[in-house]
Amino acid sequence: MKQMIDAIKGLLSASAIAGGDTVEAVNFALEKVNWKTKLTPPKPQSLPMVDAQLEAACANSGQYGSNSHMIAEAVLAVKDQLNWGAVYEDREDEPDMAAFSRNFAYSWLIGSGGVLKSDKIALGLSLQGRDTYYPPHAHQAEESYWIIGGDGDWKIGVEPWFSVEPGDTIYHETGVRHAMQTNAEPLLTVWLWTSHLDSDIVIVRG
Repeated sequence: MKQMIDAIKGLLSASAIAGGDTVEAVNFALEKVNWKTKLTPPKPQSLPMVDAQLEAACANSGQYGSNSHMIAEAVLAVKDQLNWGAVYEDREDEPDMAAFSRNFAYSWLIGSGGVLKSDKIALGLSLQGRDTYYPPHAHQAEESYWIIGGDGDWKIGVEPWFSVEPGDTIYHETGVRHAMQTNAEPLLTVWLWTSHLDSDIVIVRG
């Protein structure tokens, strides 16, 4: 588990050096998290879609030695120790949300409920299955994403859809709506919240 947390810290450090929209968020995370805190291994839990698609997402994780590749390797090394959860299980009466719920999972790594405790940030993994649409949604939390494995398409606000691949970084300002679509490959990402850690995720209809 320590190897994975070290790989996450390396990803944030590289983003701080590279600059761009996420630099303020990653510097905040690097400064505010006590990276030497003893890790608290979670109670392992998987989901059918994780068992079926995690390895496929990690297989396409960019160039050997890249941050995305190192995180993918670290995730695979501890895949049987991670706790994966589902989302929107209470919205089975909405066909698009029911389909999404069955094909999306997250694992909390840093935060109040994470492997590394922190009350300053929330950070984790998300896995979006093949041919899956995450409808437009928004939240107060500022959010950064790193594409670790697989590929897909992304939309922020009223801007056109754009494709993403391992090594890409995406930043969402507070309140901005965004949506994701996978195609032939599942998509593995690292996400980071640095404000409003208890904010709700609201699906935006219309």
